[in-house]
Amino acid sequence: MNIKQTGELKILTDQRLTEKEVVINPNDGFDLGLLMTEVNVEVYFEDNSEQIQARVIQKNECKLGTVELNPKSIQKLEVNSKVRLYLEEQDDYPKLFIRPV
Repeated sequence: MNIKQTGELKILTDQRLTEKEVVINPNDGFDLGLLMTEVNVEVYFEDNSEQIQARVIQKNECKLGTVELNPKSIQKLEVNSKVRLYLEEQDDYPKLFIRPV
């Protein structure tokens, strides 16, 4: 099992995003081993068993050290302002865990 992680990321709210979009800076994506601009993943918020199919989108416009989420996604986290992303490779879609720091 190969799991990669980012450093601490500050959460930014972006109402233009859907619940199925997670935006990060390409340098933070590199920490996760992401090479493509967009990747389909299964997202898990904290250690909740509920998961959603989503896309991780890497944009240079996203400030390094931040993650942009829809307000509904942020409500699932029960966290103030910082998270760490963990990516676990698997056969189908990689699993992306968003956990508070």
